[in-house]
Amino acid sequence: MVELLQRVARRAGNVVNPVWWTRKIGWWEDRRRAEATLSLLRRAAKGQEVDMAGWQAHGLEAVLRQAYAHCRYYRELFDRVGFDVSKLDGFDRLPLLEKETVRTRLADLTSDNLSTANYHVMHTGGSTGEPLEFPRSHLALCMDAAHYRYTYEMMGFRPGDAIAAFGGPKVSEELTKQNIYWIDERGSSQRPYGDVFYSSLYWKEETKQHYVDHLLLLRPAILRGYPSFINSIAEHVMEHGIDVGSQVKGVQLTAEVACDWQIDNIRKAFGAPVFLQYGHSEMAVFAYTVDDRLVYECSPFFGLTEVLDDGGAPVSPGEVGHVVVTGFHNPVLPFIRYKTGDMARLDSMEDGIVRLSEIAGRTQDFIYTRGGQKLRLSINSHQHGDVFRNIVKWQVVQKVPGYVTLRIVRGAGFGDEDVETIRAAFASLFDVDAGFEFLDSIPLTGRGKFKFLVQEIAES
Repeated sequence: MVELLQRVARRAGNVVNPVWWTRKIGWWEDRRRAEATLSLLRRAAKGQEVDMAGWQAHGLEAVLRQAYAHCRYYRELFDRVGFDVSKLDGFDRLPLLEKETVRTRLADLTSDNLSTANYHVMHTGGSTGEPLEFPRSHLALCMDAAHYRYTYEMMGFRPGDAIAAFGGPKVSEELTKQNIYWIDERGSSQRPYGDVFYSSLYWKEETKQHYVDHLLLLRPAILRGYPSFINSIAEHVMEHGIDVGSQVKGVQLTAEVACDWQIDNIRKAFGAPVFLQYGHSEMAVFAYTVDDRLVYECSPFFGLTEVLDDGGAPVSPGEVGHVVVTGFHNPVLPFIRYKTGDMARLDSMEDGIVRLSEIAGRTQDFIYTRGGQKLRLSINSHQHGDVFRNIVKWQVVQKVPGYVTLRIVRGAGFGDEDVETIRAAFASLFDVDAGFEFLDSIPLTGRGKFKFLVQEIAES
């Protein structure tokens, strides 16, 4: 194909770079493969027979062969442990890939045919305190976009509907001086991720109405983004009796762990169903919920998801473990048995689909008790609603085992009784003493996210 295009171009008197043509053809092929995957997702959703386990096995074998042929790190690893890429037996005994290994062995993990690949260099924000830089393929982006399109279609999205994204992008000073705290991407290639990107970095008492006024003009059908940011908007519009949700078909929460009280607020404010999505910059997993049960389904067309205990063995349904993923669509740097740093509760496994009943947070989203035991920080508002009743916002900080500092933005009715209720709850649930710090606001991270737990104890 490349040679044919070169001959045609020479007849026209043009000089063609074969690498450019290879990349261009690859770009078209990436889009074709993504469209084919979207068709499979649609067929499966309609109840038509799709061999998802077979597709997953094919994807796994392909990425293993690619890694062995083109990545020095994996070639050496597979040879050392005696793993045969023509068979999947023994895959679950391959060592896990740690983030530190990606940093220190980046060159060896990267494909040796990078020169002809369609890719860009990705920089993660480092929500674990461990930022990464790695090549990410155009194919992975296409597959990610196809899965997002599928989730929007589940919500009732139709051509012409607007998508509002809520995250933490930086907006130019030129725009913020005009009280514009969002980036308008309508008509751009950003479409699967949003038409307008509202930034949480500028959400303050004096700017809130500008956001709401623009939302009323945009009339989005789909909302997606940070739970903390969308919840803040939900609280504001409910407090002031503003109807911004009559046309909203669905809300997709992503990038943070969503609390049940946030989900309740968002449902009430926008009058629409809430869906959850889980993924990461490495694009080795795409999980989404399909109904009010809010159980995640990990797409078997996107990658292979494992949930493992501390010893590396698969957990049983109902148990919490480490999320380990193998992505199928980033041949420029395959993430194989990659330890994400996230924890999840396994629901079930069937026909290649791994279901997760919850994303339990990151490995550092745990509190250390007086005795040094590690407990997951989780307070259910339905069971412990009295803890939240007079709190606008709060954050937990731990520097030493057995003690936490609670940063709290107080509501109008907050008093000494609330302090004692909260202190008693943390003592009984987590075996820790609690101190209090009362603030007017709690700062966001550099990417505009809200961090519920600031854990400063290094994991041993």
